[in-house]
Amino acid sequence: MAAQRDRVLVVDDAANLRELLTLLLEIEDDFEVVGTASDGRQAIEAAVSLQPDVILLDLAMPVMDGLQALPALREHLPQARIVIFSGFEHQALAEEALQAGADAYIEKGTSVTQLVTELRELRRRPA
Repeated sequence: MAAQRDRVLVVDDAANLRELLTLLLEIEDDFEVVGTASDGRQAIEAAVSLQPDVILLDLAMPVMDGLQALPALREHLPQARIVIFSGFEHQALAEEALQAGADAYIEKGTSVTQLVTELRELRRRPA
């Protein structure tokens, strides 16, 4: 029997990074990318529509950034795991993002292997 796949929404303003993350996560047996968005407003609309298990959310985006979108995402999807995936150094914004409702903060310089490992570890933590 196949393992349950986590449904992932990838949110980043860089189209090439969204595509790369989608490809890399789709290779894994336990992740399915159900949608992408390029800003916080699109992320909220997609999350409400698609009901993902995991939201991989960039911070610095036009229209509405990740920190602005985070409260609405948390309100609409209280059970979803929201992971900030940002180019900013961990200590600079991690605490603010975690206080705003993020479940984890991963820097963009993290290897793909480490990203996947952290997403899997997050799944095992109690909600």
